[in-house]
Amino acid sequence: MEVYLKDLAHQIMKARAIAGGISLPASFIKRPEKVLYCGMGGSAISGDILGTIAQSRSRIHWTVNRTSRLPSWVDSKTIVILSSYSGNTHEVAAIFEQAVARKAHFLVVASGGWLAEEALKRKIPLFRLPQGYPPRFAIGYTTFSLLFLFMRYRWFSVSAKEIREVLREVGHFPAVQARKLAERLFGRNIAIYGGGLMQTVALRWRTQFAENAKTLASCEALPEMFHHEVEGWNFPEFKIRRSVAVFLTDRNEPEWLLKKKKVAMKAIRERGAEVAEFKARGESALARLFSMILLGDWASCELAKLNKVDPMSICVIDRIKNAVSPDRK
Repeated sequence: MEVYLKDLAHQIMKARAIAGGISLPASFIKRPEKVLYCGMGGSAISGDILGTIAQSRSRIHWTVNRTSRLPSWVDSKTIVILSSYSGNTHEVAAIFEQAVARKAHFLVVASGGWLAEEALKRKIPLFRLPQGYPPRFAIGYTTFSLLFLFMRYRWFSVSAKEIREVLREVGHFPAVQARKLAERLFGRNIAIYGGGLMQTVALRWRTQFAENAKTLASCEALPEMFHHEVEGWNFPEFKIRRSVAVFLTDRNEPEWLLKKKKVAMKAIRERGAEVAEFKARGESALARLFSMILLGDWASCELAKLNKVDPMSICVIDRIKNAVSPDRK
């Protein structure tokens, strides 16, 4: 698993070449107003990351769709992105057929499978990713191949300096910090909180703990949790005493949010739970995002070691996939 954890910088550089090999057809939309990013699991999180960046770097309205249906609002001013690392994700394949019928402008991101075959057959722009990765650890490919294309067409405003900083940041492997974090989380109930840039990171941590460490965790957005979930840190008492509340903090959080967070953290401690806070590193938004994503990925694998489980094994997920036809999972 460590080979995948250390591969992020390589993926980002390779993604630039993948994006450079894509030329959108002359009939493709020139100035999109909306993007619908369709994916599931490890292929969907890149949509969340790009959507977070789009909020401050683009005028494009960005929506992530984790269903099997194409929304009715998709029109001629919308780009539909179908992302499935395997190329066989059942839900994404279903949307493909709907997008073709709707004559939507769309892109396909896949390493092969049914989606890649159909994209080639129908001459739909295809980001063909290298094979052999667990989808959740192909995040560099699925995120940056699209980001570089969007930068080239000036749909996103991201500088070369920011890309260089991301590459430097993901070259620092947080192995020691991740091991200490996993030890704090071992055998505990985990609740993860993050706002702004860190909201997407909180979701990534939750899914990585589940898939790699086989450990349930919850996540909630800030400041949303101040309006309901914080009151839940009372019962059941046995669960509270075995819980860790993990707060993910970004450098650009406003003072009022920091003050509210401090009160919430104190209240949770008073109920007998442990509280941990982790702060993003880096200057640019991309660097801060990926510094925290990398920490969570490493921690999930360290927690898998403590749980004595194989982080690569996804037996239940495979059983669920095999409930449908083998070419559409």
